[in-house]
Amino acid sequence: MQITFVTPWYNNFAGGAEVAVRTLAENLSRRGFDVQVLTTCCCSPFDNWWQNKLPSGVEKINGVTVRRFPVKRHGEQNYHEINHRIIQRQKIEEKYQRQFVENSINSEELIHYAKNNTQGHLVIGIPYTQGLIYSLIKSLEGRASIMPCFHDEPQFRWITTVEMLELSRHIFFLTEEEKSLAIKYYGNSFGRKIIEATVIGVGVELPIDIDSLILNSSLVTRITSHYNLPRKFFIYVGRKDIGKNILTLIQFFKNYRANGGEANLVFLGGGDTNLVPLEEGFLDLGFVPETDKYIIISQALGLINLSQNESFSLVIMEAWLCEIPVIVHEECKVTTAHCRNTGGGISILCSEEFETALKILSIQDKGKIIGRYGKRYVKRNYSWDCVIESFLRGAYQR
Repeated sequence: MQITFVTPWYNNFAGGAEVAVRTLAENLSRRGFDVQVLTTCCCSPFDNWWQNKLPSGVEKINGVTVRRFPVKRHGEQNYHEINHRIIQRQKIEEKYQRQFVENSINSEELIHYAKNNTQGHLVIGIPYTQGLIYSLIKSLEGRASIMPCFHDEPQFRWITTVEMLELSRHIFFLTEEEKSLAIKYYGNSFGRKIIEATVIGVGVELPIDIDSLILNSSLVTRITSHYNLPRKFFIYVGRKDIGKNILTLIQFFKNYRANGGEANLVFLGGGDTNLVPLEEGFLDLGFVPETDKYIIISQALGLINLSQNESFSLVIMEAWLCEIPVIVHEECKVTTAHCRNTGGGISILCSEEFETALKILSIQDKGKIIGRYGKRYVKRNYSWDCVIESFLRGAYQR
């Protein structure tokens, strides 16, 4: 089987969808499959989507053939005008839905290549929100599949999403909750195509032996000292972005500190550094080397992810492999279900519940016990062998 993934950003941005496609592509390649990725010359969502920063051409990354194509240069103003209306929660008419998606990140050269050079391939686009994937599904007319990464958001109910589901050859979901959401809204329209679609999950394996590393007390002490880590801290890992509900997280943590809470909040990852308060109790480390990242996570009292729009949340799984409990937002069905299925975390709705969760996880050894429940869940459900088996089962469906 020849497999072609299509995604806007690859190997330069560690967002959830990008990590999902990159790790899946690499693990399929290691198992002998012929895998390529078609992507753009844009570095990441934080760069201008209508400008090329990376060179076009072909390169080999961890066994995967990666082909980069220039982005479409026009449509930026139209996109931002409609995006402003979305932020203001205005109703978006059908013609503007189409304009918004079509003027999102796209590449005419990539679509032309995919249309003429992927006959007989399993072609999969990810995620559904970007114009590149809409153009792919439309252009290949029933030959391309989709790994949508659905959230319950306005775009999920747009006409463009209906058209993508209608034209997709296969649909691959990352979680049962994502599939349930699709069935709820589209089950009557698409019937068996949705109901029998495959849930593949995301393979989660740390690139290091964290259990051995945390037993190395001198290494842990060196990392702790190097980053000036507080004695007690919780951690946020990922993009510092309003869309990740980070302003709520910061306000809740300020309330916790004002009410006598002793722990600090440490941030890892990219995004808008201006969102992190320049005051006692908050520390932004940005990007750190991979080994340092997992050691820092392993020393936290817990990982916090209050995003209400998650289709899987890889970082929660990584925290559990480090035996660290998590705190999530009750309004996110996916992360709440993970916690309920495992007992590995606490879901909250308000500041008071958030403070209670922090206090529970601050009790000596309590958090570690909860974190171990999560670790067992990840090992049982999200090994790469399980994920690849589910993926192939879905790929061979008629």
